[in-house]
Parts: sequence; C-alpha cells; structure tokens
Amino acid sequence: MLAMDGDRVVKVYPTGNDDASPSTYTIPPREHYEAVTDAEANGWELGGVFHSHPSGPARMSTTDLSRVADPEWVYLVVSLEGDEPVIAGWRDGEEVARIS
Repeated sequence: MLAMDGDRVVKVYPTGNDDASPSTYTIPPREHYEAVTDAEANGWELGGVFHSHPSGPARMSTTDLSRVADPEWVYLVVSLEGDEPVIAGWRDGEEVARIS
C-alpha cells in the first residue's frame, strides 16, 4: 500500500496476499489496518497500491480494473517480463506515469 501526502508517495507498506493465487490479491486485514493507522498517525492518507506482473506488461489487467477500490488512488504495476523492470502508474483506469 502507498501512503500519500498530496500527490507524493511518502511511505510504502509491503503487504502479504491472503489469496492463494498468482493473479489476484487480497491484503490481509491486519496489515491493512496497521497501514491505515500508521498513515493517519503521520498526517498522511492511503492513496494507492502496487503489485507486480511477473510475466505480463505494466498495465492494469481486467482483474485489476474490476478490483479498483478507489478510482482516485494510484495503482503502480511493475512488469518483470523483459530484461529490465517497467513501472507504470495508473489512476482511474488511465496511465499517468511510466518508468522504464
């Protein structure tokens, strides 16, 4: 999960995955609560998530799009399919940034 101060990412909260699946994820409730609590204690808000596509492109999949919690959040997708990682940022289903 990503803590935001305005449009700036200020802290990253790596979390586990309660889904026994390589194609979906559910953040464990306790880890979600801890991230929310820490962000609020620092005057930030949760404003995004990140995950990887080990063998796919850095774009939101159909599954990703169907599970968007908040269209204003930033969704970072890291592709590991090529020689170098590619990171793309998405908001409301549109690509807003790319690092390759």
